[in-house]
Amino acid sequence: MRKDFNKFFRAIKFLLVFVICVGVLLCAGCSKKESTAVNLEESGYTVTDLTNTKLTFSEKPQRIVSMSIGTDEILLDLVPLNRILSVTYLADDGGISNIVERVKSIPNRTHGSTPESVIGLNPDVVLISDFFPPESYQTLREMGMKVYVYKTPSNFEEIKASILELAQVVGELEKGKQMVAEMDARIQKVQEKLGDIKEKRKVLFMHAMGAYYSPDGTFSDTCRLAGVEDVTQSLNYSQTCTLSQETIVQLNPDSFVIGDWNFDGKHSPEALKTELLSNQSYMTTNAGKNKSILVIPSAHLLTCSQQFVLGVEDMARAAYPEKFP
Repeated sequence: MRKDFNKFFRAIKFLLVFVICVGVLLCAGCSKKESTAVNLEESGYTVTDLTNTKLTFSEKPQRIVSMSIGTDEILLDLVPLNRILSVTYLADDGGISNIVERVKSIPNRTHGSTPESVIGLNPDVVLISDFFPPESYQTLREMGMKVYVYKTPSNFEEIKASILELAQVVGELEKGKQMVAEMDARIQKVQEKLGDIKEKRKVLFMHAMGAYYSPDGTFSDTCRLAGVEDVTQSLNYSQTCTLSQETIVQLNPDSFVIGDWNFDGKHSPEALKTELLSNQSYMTTNAGKNKSILVIPSAHLLTCSQQFVLGVEDMARAAYPEKFP
């Protein structure tokens, strides 16, 4: 069981690039230091990343390598496809990617943080999240590559900040600002449709190994913006952890939320729904009594890109269908 859980945990956190982030799902490691990008002169510009490494470009990078699915999605709306040299293999997985069709013309794929998948590509810049171990990007730097390390976002504001940051790195700040403005506009539309909610729906994110508590994660922000309450946020634990069945019953959610990504071919959403509704302990909760399980596309729910707004829209519609005729 622990082995299976760890496998699931690593797979989800890789998406976040970052958190699953949710930690197991929606949790990402955070650093107090922030990366910055500063234009120097007309002939070029210099950016400073999370590790305080300065990268100077004489022109906009034309051969960009992405090391995470979140960055893949951000880049596709930031730059023309011909400037993207490689995306991650997860970009081809429709269970977690929002860009499957759009990346077909991009020739290369990176795999995790392994430098082997980047060797020989001769990139102008490699974009990598601080979720990966330092040795992964240090190895690339030792090979003479320009590597930009950025902080894995764990909420809506940090996702927007990451978009602007990466936009500066690739020389497309105005496009980045446009993307952020579009996100804000879509969230505002959701808020307008929701209006004043007198009693918020209480939800709990469930996966094959149970439920997971994270004090700071994208799922909680998705809930907040969608007008629902993530019941785990009432726990105020000092660190991330898995939740016992007893705790889940005490939290008494109105609905269980699950994703639809069968990450290893052995964890279908249908099987999880059956498991939840056959658990006698869970049947004592409001979610169990009402057989209320909200299935949200994992590609929307777990992303740390501009597609985050899709998860908010999905959650709001699922929780309050009467407000979205």
